Amino acid sequence: MTTNTISLTPRRERGWRMGLANMLGKENTAWWRTRRWWIQCLVALFFLNLLAALNLTIGGVYNAVNNGFLFIAGAVAPIAVIIIGSDALLGEKHSGTAAWVLSKPLRRPAYILAKLIAHGTGFLATWVVLPGALAYLEFAILGKLYLPMAGFAGMLGLMFLNLLFYLALALMLATLFQERGPVLGIALMAAWIYMITPLGVALADVMPWRLLLPLGRNGALQSLGNALLWGDPLPTVAPIIATVLWCVLFTGVAIWRTCREDF
Repeated sequence: MTTNTISLTPRRERGWRMGLANMLGKENTAWWRTRRWWIQCLVALFFLNLLAALNLTIGGVYNAVNNGFLFIAGAVAPIAVIIIGSDALLGEKHSGTAAWVLSKPLRRPAYILAKLIAHGTGFLATWVVLPGALAYLEFAILGKLYLPMAGFAGMLGLMFLNLLFYLALALMLATLFQERGPVLGIALMAAWIYMITPLGVALADVMPWRLLLPLGRNGALQSLGNALLWGDPLPTVAPIIATVLWCVLFTGVAIWRTCREDF
């Protein structure tokens, strides 16, 4: 039985939650009973941990932490989230699965929330918790660098919030466009535009870039993740608040658009 033909069983949910448990079961099956979870683990371990280990031997421990682990977590990890997150909706819309699923006792807000919860949990496990725990051991054993555990855990929280932003953005764009081109193009531009324009500094407090990445010339604006790792006080909490609000807005728009779309 494939994830697209999994049976939906009766539940007691009412209102906007109707069908949420069934959809969560379907989406979790797509993550944990297929190859997706271990493929994502391997990709995350390669980019975040293997490259960090190489940086340890070539550039030293501080370079491995700042220019290796944090940079990849902030600039590369969102690619996987954007691709998988957008395909979670577009793939079902193009195949007709979305229309079939929504013909069942399933409310459309539950349809979107199930995808956000299941994919968010999947990325938390494969791109944050597993590589984060291994990176801490790498820095301690190979680099003899014992980072404060509370600060490191806070940095992992920022990693997840950063990924959640791009997941919610990809889901929202997938409800607004029918093709992958605009969805991927807009989402990737949102992830990388700070590199090619002066917008990085101008929008530092209202975008998620500064959660993990330094901005400005020569990294004049310290990233929040860097501050937590080294035990420094947070220079600002504005990017954290703004990112949370963006996630709520993107999710709200995705639900609104899905409720008005004719599948």
